[in-house]
Amino acid sequence: MSKYNTCVLVRDLRERIGLEREAVLELSNLDDSSLRRIEREEQHPKPETLKKLIKAIKLPLDGLVYPLLDELPMGALLLCDRLTQALDIGDLASAEMALEQLEKFPKFETGVLTQFKLSSKARLWELQGKSIDDILPLLDEGMRETFENFDDNDIPDKVLILEEPELLHTKARLLAKSGQLDDAILILDSMVSNLKKIPSTDREKERQFAPLIFSLTKCLLEKRDYIRVLELCDLGAEYSAVRKQGYLNPDFELLKAAALRGLGQNEDCQKPLQHAYFAFILLGESVKATEVLNCANDVYNIQIQTYGVDELIFSNHCKVPYNRGEAVECYSFGTMIRALRERAGLSLEKLSRGICSKPTLLRIERDETLENYFTVEAIMQRLGRDINLYKNFFMSKNDFVSFQLQDKIKNLLSECQFTSASKLIDELRSIKSVVNNNVLRQFILMTQAILFARKHNEPQPEYLNMLLDALHITCPQFDEHEIEKYHLTFNEIAIINQYAGYFGDSGDPKRSAVIYDRLRRNINGNYKDEVEKARMYSTVLFNCSSIYGRAGCQNEAFDVMTEGENFERNRGRLIELPAFSFNKGYYFMLQEKNEESLPYFALAYYGASLFAKHGQEHILPIIQTTVDEHLGITFD
Repeated sequence: MSKYNTCVLVRDLRERIGLEREAVLELSNLDDSSLRRIEREEQHPKPETLKKLIKAIKLPLDGLVYPLLDELPMGALLLCDRLTQALDIGDLASAEMALEQLEKFPKFETGVLTQFKLSSKARLWELQGKSIDDILPLLDEGMRETFENFDDNDIPDKVLILEEPELLHTKARLLAKSGQLDDAILILDSMVSNLKKIPSTDREKERQFAPLIFSLTKCLLEKRDYIRVLELCDLGAEYSAVRKQGYLNPDFELLKAAALRGLGQNEDCQKPLQHAYFAFILLGESVKATEVLNCANDVYNIQIQTYGVDELIFSNHCKVPYNRGEAVECYSFGTMIRALRERAGLSLEKLSRGICSKPTLLRIERDETLENYFTVEAIMQRLGRDINLYKNFFMSKNDFVSFQLQDKIKNLLSECQFTSASKLIDELRSIKSVVNNNVLRQFILMTQAILFARKHNEPQPEYLNMLLDALHITCPQFDEHEIEKYHLTFNEIAIINQYAGYFGDSGDPKRSAVIYDRLRRNINGNYKDEVEKARMYSTVLFNCSSIYGRAGCQNEAFDVMTEGENFERNRGRLIELPAFSFNKGYYFMLQEKNEESLPYFALAYYGASLFAKHGQEHILPIIQTTVDEHLGITFD
């Protein structure tokens, strides 16, 4: 679900329906100065004020303002997520079954759920090949749930909420399939402009933006607007790689090759075709990979050197949905936390330790307070769940800015942009509310430790102390021998991951390997929600496999690599797979099986080069040097 800056949302929705400020004041009984401060982002509305404002705007937005679990049972929310995932991966049977089951929740019907079901049914009918005349009424009905008198010309200037972007995207795809390219492009172009206004940290934007650009790019290719296609391929690939997904990147490479060919630049087509071929192999999509080889040869007259990759035995994988964990009996967000805590066998003290006080957690469970996003997110992480599936947060200006800064810093660290990350850390630390939040303070200390380590070529004891100082904020009695017993937050996992790496770098690979192994078992056991699990799981598995290799445990290393590959590949997560391929290539090389190692090195090199702008550029010379020294081969 999306995260909004409440003030911006109130203002934009008021302007969207043409409601004057005076009307809002009259309907909400709010004074003029307070509304002005809210809309200028100078004041965050209290919950009761927010309810009055949304009621005054007269839109069915209860699902936005109130806890989602006050609107729907937990089982229904999980069902909605399962339906979305089934549609995303094209599992029509599962989608049809989930939609049918959703219809069994009539007494919980809300405008939000109705719109979601209409949008999902339209997507399902599209995938089933039903006619555009049957589907368009569903889309129009869905839009009317939240946007009366909607017109396609409204898209660029109006904020889009809930399922509106999905409904419009479906409409554009249908128009394109029926040959109405200009109308489809108008909608898609307007939506791209609209979504660019949403902060880059918005998760719903990330889920929607790359597929949206992909649809627009395909339409423009048919219109032979090749220059624009190339521009959008770069933008779409960037968003596809966000959050370590990247599953659309090979498709954008194919569109890029087609545009280059259209411009007569055939000599530039080889690189994107190579990227697409090796990426599809990494994803286990062997049929698509073979199609790329044939197309390169027959259409582009280009021979792609496969380096034996075509002889690897990869079954043709289909993406599987993320398991989101079982439902518990609850009637609100707070009672869900209590039920999950009791199921995990955690006391109030153990769950809250270092995150908030025990009385605060008790108030959260009683729905008497919500605290801030960072505190509740950490609590949910200790329970192994993704907070965004169950709760929308309307943040104050400071919390919203803090959230954006934290997210940007994480992305900069993953892309090895340490100088930029350091500047943002100083900015985050300057926010007054941050110093009183243990979760954010821990994040700052952890990041400072990481930045410190990057400045030194050799491992420093001071770095280890910095990591422990950060960890002790929320885990004061940390014992590396007891890791499997903890319920860890994302920050805690990230710190222990760095902690284990320190011992590997300082000459104690066996100790490092034991810590990594305990950490991966912890994640496997506690994170029932695989969306949350995926945020650190493959990073830990890759580091674990690397240190196993250095510790001389080759068989264990290979097993861990395969575990990581399977997790990523089965969920269409491409960006981490090149690293596992490099480790496998190195594994075979150490066994003097050079012929077996070459295909994996090729996968690692061309896969990593696809994500050079996303933190993998420094890996390329390492792979090339290794292959050149041991195999005498230079990748083109």
